[in-house]
Amino acid sequence: MRRSFLILRFSAGFEVLGGILTFFMPAKFCALLFGHPIDNELVGIARLFALAIIALGFACWEASSHAPMLNPRKSLCGYNIAVGILLISIGVSQDAIGVLLWLGALIHLVIGLLLLPGLRKQ
Repeated sequence: MRRSFLILRFSAGFEVLGGILTFFMPAKFCALLFGHPIDNELVGIARLFALAIIALGFACWEASSHAPMLNPRKSLCGYNIAVGILLISIGVSQDAIGVLLWLGALIHLVIGLLLLPGLRKQ
């Protein structure tokens, strides 16, 4: 049991670390991973991927805790709010944006905010 717990923690930590590196250095991380950097147009997609990987890592980090529904809720709440903010920053900073960007930002922020009250109850 202890060995699988350590493997789970290592894997979760590894995902969080990879996500953080991808979020803050997307071109460099992709160059190290795939052998060539990504284009500037793909940085937003790489950061979106990074946030999902970070949320996955946090959700798995305490999978054996006493409040099993709290951790996924925390991760999903943080993920949705972070993605909403990321999409807003992309929309504000770029000239060309897709038609679903603002709707996606709004939906993610609303979902994140709807998950907040459940965190306080547990």
